[in-house]
Amino acid sequence: MNYNIFYIYLQQDDPKKSTMKKLERFGMAQRITINKMMHKTFLTPFSNNYLLNSDKTRYINSGIAVIDGSWNLINSIEKIGNKNARKLPLLLPVNPVNYGNPGKLSSLEAVAASLYIMGFHHVAESIISKYSWAEKFLITNKEPLDEYSLCSNNEECMIAEKLFF
Repeated sequence: MNYNIFYIYLQQDDPKKSTMKKLERFGMAQRITINKMMHKTFLTPFSNNYLLNSDKTRYINSGIAVIDGSWNLINSIEKIGNKNARKLPLLLPVNPVNYGNPGKLSSLEAVAASLYIMGFHHVAESIISKYSWAEKFLITNKEPLDEYSLCSNNEECMIAEKLFF
């Protein structure tokens, strides 16, 4: 199965704890360089546009890309982007580093949330299953994820976000 998941690895964290490197070992993600993300949906908290269910066509055709780096160095990626850059609405992470800190998702959680919002629930569950701690992510965030997947524009996403956060 082609998961169409890509990541840019910045070597800012312990490589043994990289969620995307583990997905790559399972054949579920592919490491790329920044110049290879042009047509992909690119997840970044610095985008002005939310990821929407309608982004699924671009995901199917070109894939989704995420930066695998440290939240402590988040400003280092502020200028990285493309016309397909998207941010996720707020969710609660369950990862051991940022547990319960709204919005500070691991790369794995961000990709899983994106897949869920775009309607690919089984793929989201499949990648989440590779980490025992991550299985609670979709359960913990089920209501907001379901609501976000119904949003058709930025304004609706902002309203939905306020319902939960």
